[in-house]
Amino acid sequence: MFTFKIYQPKKIKRSLQLLLVSALLIASVNFTELISPSRSINIGSTSSPPFNALTVQDQQGSDNNLNSHVEFKPIDKRYVGISQFNAPSIPNPTIQELKFHANYHGPEKSTEHQEFQLLNNFEKWLPIADNFNAQNGLRSNDINSSIKDAGQFIDNNQQEALRYKTKSSVDKNQPDYFAFKINSSGSNSTMAISGFTDGTTAMPRTTTGNRRGRWQPVPGLKWQIQYTGTLDTSLNVDVYNIDLFDISTKVISELQSKGKHVICYFSAGSYENWRPDANAFPASVLGRKLDSWAGEKWLDIRQLDILIPIMQARMKLAVDKGCHAVDPDNVDGYSNHTGFPLSYNDQLAYNIAIANAAHSLGLAVSLKNDVEQIKDLVNHFDFAVNEKCFQYDECTMLIPFISAGKAVFGIEYNLSDSSFCPHANEMNFDFLKKKLSLDAWRKPCR
Repeated sequence: MFTFKIYQPKKIKRSLQLLLVSALLIASVNFTELISPSRSINIGSTSSPPFNALTVQDQQGSDNNLNSHVEFKPIDKRYVGISQFNAPSIPNPTIQELKFHANYHGPEKSTEHQEFQLLNNFEKWLPIADNFNAQNGLRSNDINSSIKDAGQFIDNNQQEALRYKTKSSVDKNQPDYFAFKINSSGSNSTMAISGFTDGTTAMPRTTTGNRRGRWQPVPGLKWQIQYTGTLDTSLNVDVYNIDLFDISTKVISELQSKGKHVICYFSAGSYENWRPDANAFPASVLGRKLDSWAGEKWLDIRQLDILIPIMQARMKLAVDKGCHAVDPDNVDGYSNHTGFPLSYNDQLAYNIAIANAAHSLGLAVSLKNDVEQIKDLVNHFDFAVNEKCFQYDECTMLIPFISAGKAVFGIEYNLSDSSFCPHANEMNFDFLKKKLSLDAWRKPCR
């Protein structure tokens, strides 16, 4: 639960221009997808040239045309970016081989290690190529890789996800071209290259239940949570957790321009009478008042047909504003006095429906508190946000998120930082000491 909630919503829709280019292929199918890392990166930022520069291989030797490549800039000695590729629909295909090709202007491996990975259908990132054979000096280098058993990387929606990583602070990482080729026994097909002609980037649309193309928060990210006062956008952090309704699109864009990821908070398990969509909640779903929270009531989460469309509308607002993820609160009503006979399974059904709705919009989604259900929900959520697990001696229940490579962002209000920070760091959690007002003040554990 959070205090001092002040809301001044302002919805601004952004227009994205989609470029479609088609080419008829004879014996095999080639396809490329414009990379959009500024909306799907984990760590780092990108330069301003349009991402359609990556669809044409036009750099050779010592060529260094700034308008023909995209510079990928590391932060804290690393860059991690995820892009989504849409394979063509091939009638009854038999995928025999997947070939990856990249061209980049950059250093040899000893100066900056670059690695490419594909996400398989078991949610594992597997390496497919690196810059092992790069020549000395800053010049164009080709990377080629042949991937057998390629079907494991293309899901039922004909999508695959590529992760691009670097492991140094060198700011000379300038890709010119990314592409895949499918060798298939399927019939002739048409391929589409999709991107944005004005250089604007967009959140890749994803399939439910996996991490393809959407942001995946990992342990070790620096973060801030602030819901009251003027937002301090100057912090040296990777992630901001802010209120969905209170913060404007302009501020979110400012954070993005600084390479920050934005998590947008809303309550999914309670009604708040000051929200702009308060009239959407019929009386039949309103339960007991939340203790110490004026104007807030528990929701009857069993009524999915009423509540999920309301929450979907909120998440669409998050997409319109440019949020990378959502943080739905009060998703543990079954363990509270809500006025409804909610069961453990009722809560699971509702929380999974919330996660699926977020994923269908390309948003990452947190599991807020609800620690006793983590064992059943960790595979459905992309990260955890927790309050007072050290105070309540519940932190070990959050370990499955860390084991899955997913961040645990945590807050303690009452304990001294010296009493919980060493334990949080040892568990690879990212914890803050905060005031209950959740203003700009913070004291990070690491």
